[in-house]
Amino acid sequence: MGGQALLWFGIAGGALLFALSLLRSRYLLKEPRAVQSRGAYAMFAFFMVLFALGAFAAGVAALNAGR
Repeated sequence: MGGQALLWFGIAGGALLFALSLLRSRYLLKEPRAVQSRGAYAMFAFFMVLFALGAFAAGVAALNAGR
């Protein structure tokens, strides 16, 4: 695995973990700041999941380009 693919997979994992932490603070912990934001936490988490999927696809493309 090349360095570029490893970097993309790391970015994808970090974005996914951040999205999960946003959803956790909104729906499981019900932090007042997250609840008062109405849908902002969930919407940003959704966009982070999309970004994670894109970064994962870029990592797969970088793996295939290295062959």
